[in-house]
Amino acid sequence: MEKESIKDLKEFETSENLQNSVLKIMYVMKQKYSNYPEFKTIMMNLTTVSKELNSIRIKEITGELEGLNNSE
Repeated sequence: MEKESIKDLKEFETSENLQNSVLKIMYVMKQKYSNYPEFKTIMMNLTTVSKELNSIRIKEITGELEGLNNSE
């Protein structure tokens, strides 16, 4: 039982780390590349990625996808 709890925690940490990575990229983009014409498109896409990762994190926390992740 504890082994599964640790596995669930590690999966949550992975999605959290991905989320943090996207936020760091967004920060750097804003600081260094806001004058480029591609900036708005990139930021819109990163915002979408961030929202989707957040959705995954919520599903992991609530256990919504427990029975569907048997591929590992």
